[in-house]
Amino acid sequence: MAGGIALVVALAWSAWLVTDVLRARAALQDVASTLPAVQEHVRTGRDAGAAIDDVRRSARVAASATHGPHWTVARALPFVGDDARALGEATGAVDRVAQDALPRLADAVTVASPSALAPTAGAVDLGPLRAARDDVVAADRAVVTSYETVARIDTSTLVSPLAAAVDDLREQLGGVAAQTATAARAVQLVPPMLGADGVRDYLVLVQNNAEPRATGGIAGSVLHLRAESGAVELVEVRPGSALGAFPESVVDLSGSEAALFGDDLGRYMLNVTSTPDFPRAARVAREAWLRQTGAEVDGVVAVDPVALAGVLGGVGPVEVATPGGGTLRLTTQDAAAYLLHGVYVDHADPAEQDAVLALVAREVLGSLTTGEGDAAALVDALARSARDGRLLVWSARAAEQDLLAGTVLSGELEGRRTDPAGGPTSPVVGVYLNATTASKTGYYLDSTVAVDDVTCRPDGSQAFTVHVTLASTLTRAEASELPEYVLGAGGDGTIRTNLLVYAPRGGGIRGASTGEGEPGLFAQVHDGLVVGARSVELALGESATYEYEVVSGKNQRGSVSVRKTPGARNETTALPAVGCGTGVFS
Repeated sequence: MAGGIALVVALAWSAWLVTDVLRARAALQDVASTLPAVQEHVRTGRDAGAAIDDVRRSARVAASATHGPHWTVARALPFVGDDARALGEATGAVDRVAQDALPRLADAVTVASPSALAPTAGAVDLGPLRAARDDVVAADRAVVTSYETVARIDTSTLVSPLAAAVDDLREQLGGVAAQTATAARAVQLVPPMLGADGVRDYLVLVQNNAEPRATGGIAGSVLHLRAESGAVELVEVRPGSALGAFPESVVDLSGSEAALFGDDLGRYMLNVTSTPDFPRAARVAREAWLRQTGAEVDGVVAVDPVALAGVLGGVGPVEVATPGGGTLRLTTQDAAAYLLHGVYVDHADPAEQDAVLALVAREVLGSLTTGEGDAAALVDALARSARDGRLLVWSARAAEQDLLAGTVLSGELEGRRTDPAGGPTSPVVGVYLNATTASKTGYYLDSTVAVDDVTCRPDGSQAFTVHVTLASTLTRAEASELPEYVLGAGGDGTIRTNLLVYAPRGGGIRGASTGEGEPGLFAQVHDGLVVGARSVELALGESATYEYEVVSGKNQRGSVSVRKTPGARNETTALPAVGCGTGVFS
């Protein structure tokens, strides 16, 4: 009799547990499927209340379904204990996000939406952003903590349906964590950087990709902006060519900087962007400005014509009076091509070319202060420019720079990317270009990068092959119509550039292909990163592909990513995800 009763109890307990497992799994799947809607509402500034309520209900069901005396027993049993503990950790983490973090985030969405950040009467209202700061920062911390809890769950030991649910949840929570991290940085950075606590002065380097430099192009124009209480005004514009040459570098250069970039890095404002380390470029630019004008600035921003064209997609076309007395109208479709090529056909005088670039940049940046246009489209355009390395920001204030560090805006020379939410560290390869002749043929230079043949090593490092292809799209017929100023020395349209490939932090370049008669790589170590440099010459219509055998540092198991010099066209720099992933070795 006792045995029969025990069997009945065991069966009842099992049925109870299985029922709750199915409820919890279904609820977690509901949460994972609803989180993208929450993200989209937050991104666009729409009311996320209804979607968040759905997440909260599903999260509460999942949490309640994984608690009780039967779960206490299950967690102590062999075979099912791992699954029971993992499910409890996942549901608890999700419930904490749903009940605490998401409501805080929803309350803050309205004050941080694109429309709320649009200027009114020439200024951004910073008060609501400052008021939302604590809630947004607290929400971010809660989301990151919960994501870390879920990320630590080893799904390889779980039954397949549960493992799939946890993996999906991890991915969606990771997306939310990335979003809340951005929001938390924004509410801490935007008010002070726009002058909430006093006047701020900034330099804006307008890079010209037609003459490539590592971060994009020469600093063709330099704008001095002043921000106070959310209002931004243009103080003055100077051509980059007017800032230098200095008798000697305005900063002390390291041996590797002198070898890779020459002392022009610190003697000409045009060339501060020769280094791919944007914080370094910004500090050099700040010092050059101080030497030339006697005025200190609080930060440096870099943009390029492709980024400016993107802004026009949000604010609409601009018109400027050209030095020749005409009127130039530019749209989001044609602005980049004109500023990187057309202006050199229309204006033979370099001073006029610089003036047109400065006038357009001033007009585009000025349009940002009007509050007119499509705010959401503008935010999307700026976000894309940041992802593609066309919008970079540096602050002279250490606390603000710490918040910028690690973001797509920072342009750091780091060589690896650490997941702030606890995911695997990813190796970063750098591929940068520095033109070696004074020409504007960079408009005709295409660069592509591919990564393959990944080998995962027991120490967590990765070995892989990087393929870099450089191609001249300039034809003989086109070259015959171009002025010498565009074609450069020799006037034959040959594109000459230095190609610099940076290995990930702690890694190296084990080998590289060279053409017949070509010298090997010029090797350097720049800020702790191994660099392989070579000079490349491309005749009209010629292309060349170079292969590099690269190894990353230890414990860099994430997907390999590439940071490269942004070109003259609106190309994406994103690559298909390749890499070992956590726990994969050979």
